[in-house]
Amino acid sequence: MNIEITTNPTGRSPENKYFFGSKTSLLDLTRPKYNKIGNEEDFWELHEDMYELEYNHNLVFYTCGICFRVETNDDRHAQFVRNMFTVEENGWDHTADWTIFHNTEIQVDGPKILVHLNECRMLIAGTTFLGEIKKGVFGIVSFELPDNNVLPMHCSAFTYNDTTNLMFGLSGTGKTTLSSDPEYQLISDDEVAWGVNGIQMIETGCYAKSEGLTIETHPTIFNAVEKARSLDTLVVENPGVSNARLSYPLNCVENAYYDQKEFDHPQNIFFLTMDVTGSFPPVVKISGNTVRRFFETGYTSQMPGTEAGSNEIKKVFSPCYGSPFMPRNVDTYADMLMEKINTNQCNVYLVNTGMGRNSIRHPLNFTRNCVKQAIDLTVEDDSEQVLQTLEKLINEY
Repeated sequence: MNIEITTNPTGRSPENKYFFGSKTSLLDLTRPKYNKIGNEEDFWELHEDMYELEYNHNLVFYTCGICFRVETNDDRHAQFVRNMFTVEENGWDHTADWTIFHNTEIQVDGPKILVHLNECRMLIAGTTFLGEIKKGVFGIVSFELPDNNVLPMHCSAFTYNDTTNLMFGLSGTGKTTLSSDPEYQLISDDEVAWGVNGIQMIETGCYAKSEGLTIETHPTIFNAVEKARSLDTLVVENPGVSNARLSYPLNCVENAYYDQKEFDHPQNIFFLTMDVTGSFPPVVKISGNTVRRFFETGYTSQMPGTEAGSNEIKKVFSPCYGSPFMPRNVDTYADMLMEKINTNQCNVYLVNTGMGRNSIRHPLNFTRNCVKQAIDLTVEDDSEQVLQTLEKLINEY
């Protein structure tokens, strides 16, 4: 059935995530805001409390070869999981690689996201925000896949004019909107894995911002939402707030791939930055060390409500365009990305979805045309100037 939920808090709580077990030696501890090691006793104390509770839903799904089991007490969150992943029937017949215990009723002191890397268990309590489950899964995938030479990526993917394309960017920079262009065929709006044979889906659902959604500006998303509503699968999260989102299965998107699981290596890669300083052009080709530097820093402006307690636009640097859920060393992901780009001779572009020099945000149709011009190979390389501008912004930060 269609569901509407107002969550508390209305965003993720990455500062409340802690890791446990000997495998924490693989974490990047130079980013302590997101990669914190907790006391083993704290994990098992909460685990004992949550393990004894009753869970109405036992949801099993596979992604990138990893079997997940999500046990939740909440009907609304169960619907969200079914929207975002292909849930197997008869889940008890499967032995899960990872188990996520999720409970919205247990009384705890604030949000808690506890991840035991050796026991392969995650505990989520004290928050009703839907994104904690989604990003919890992605964080686990991001930890596990590099051991198999597969690169997890916080990016969307789509095909256009016989090309496969990736689009990196933080939440709110336009990944979902731009990759859902009516002329594209959508592979994923937020998370993709890149292996030796090409790219593959991590999720089979969409989690789109609803602010400014109209049939004129976002026809693909608008029609997908209406189809999900007609099928009683729509989840509306936090209506009326800046971080309001809509969850629906990928098969509600008219021009999406929802059966095919693997695709070719990408020909084009786009880094999105919602630059509020007007420092970067609308689109520019980049190469070499400029590509690596942008990926390592992930410069953009964070939109209000993306994380709990964030109510203003601010400049941020998020390594790998997804620092909160990329727990290994940045070099691990950057080395893999550069190797795959060089091996497959990918074109890489920086797209500014933010402000021009006139301090006015670029119109959506203008940015869409910039992306298509890049795919048509009509954009010049200006890596040196872009890198100098980025370094200046870093030094001023």
